Amino acid sequence: MTIKQLTQKLQEIYKGSPWHGASLSTQLSNILAEHYTKGVGANQKSIAHLLEHMLAWRQLAIEVLKGNKEYTISLNSKIDWPEPKPVGEPKAHYLSKLEESQEELLALLKSKEGSWLKEQTPNKTYQNEFLLQGIVEHDLYHSGQIGIFNSLLKA
Repeated sequence: MTIKQLTQKLQEIYKGSPWHGASLSTQLSNILAEHYTKGVGANQKSIAHLLEHMLAWRQLAIEVLKGNKEYTISLNSKIDWPEPKPVGEPKAHYLSKLEESQEELLALLKSKEGSWLKEQTPNKTYQNEFLLQGIVEHDLYHSGQIGIFNSLLKA
């Protein structure tokens, strides 16, 4: 995969017209503000929990793109699944945070040479390409969960 292809995938999932339905930003824009922090199911996770988790992994990718070799995430840690602490109204907070994350991720990715994708991700056993393709898949996966959470909250 190339930098251009990864950039296109990130744009398509976030604000484009993906084959599976609404983009992440469209989906989130259509969710009622009060649904962002309402718990769902036995574990009472919320859309805000999912968004914090997505933002955490996007931040890892951003730090890797910046060359920060010290930043890492341990699975199922507080960094992996931070508690939601939105500043102000949750919907506006998360829409803004995701937009900032998207812009930074794309700008940093566009600044890289194609060979950077084949380099090993610091503190990981995989290459940078795998990490960024994983961000695309991770966003898609949790976007589906957000849709399910929202459907349950509307029912």
